[in-house]
Amino acid sequence: MKEDSKNKIRSSLDDLIGHDLPDEVPGLKDTPNLVPVKSPERETNNQALVRAATKAKGVMDNLLKFYLSEEIIEEQEYIKAKSELDKYALSMLIRQMENSEHAITLLMDTINEGDVAPRMFEVLSDLQRTLLDIIKSQTMYMVAVEENVKKISRDLDVYHGKGPHNKVDSKVSSRGTKELMKALQDSIEDDEITDIDSNEDEE
Repeated sequence: MKEDSKNKIRSSLDDLIGHDLPDEVPGLKDTPNLVPVKSPERETNNQALVRAATKAKGVMDNLLKFYLSEEIIEEQEYIKAKSELDKYALSMLIRQMENSEHAITLLMDTINEGDVAPRMFEVLSDLQRTLLDIIKSQTMYMVAVEENVKKISRDLDVYHGKGPHNKVDSKVSSRGTKELMKALQDSIEDDEITDIDSNEDEE
């Protein structure tokens, strides 16, 4: 009797567990493949930051070389330190502009797919306004940086005599605007003395 009871219990447990279920459910593998949320080929945030930093570095290096010589850039520690800060700030502006453009593109795609809720257009308008503000900030920042480089070039010319406009002509070495004016004044006085001497010789 005990053995019969055990067999009945075992049989009932098999029914509850589903021992006779097939290993594979028919049609289970026929489901469509799910599209990944993020494409593996899409650029990561770190890669985008590196690309923005490279672009900013190219812009700033060309700007410095346009107004200053490479010798001055390497010699002056202030110029190199200021350049690194400008590169970082410009790279952040470039990246923020790219983020805004990407967000606007995604939102436009969502609207084109049929989501035309009024809130979607409000967000789109805010994003476009933000993008315009970033573009204005980037333009104003570049103007400010260029003016600062011009000022550095003039200060080097006046106070250190290392600007790109210092030249040696007729054995007169000029160091800055003040000394250049003094050298010109001395040259004028020498010419006047020579004219007087030549007039006396003729008499």
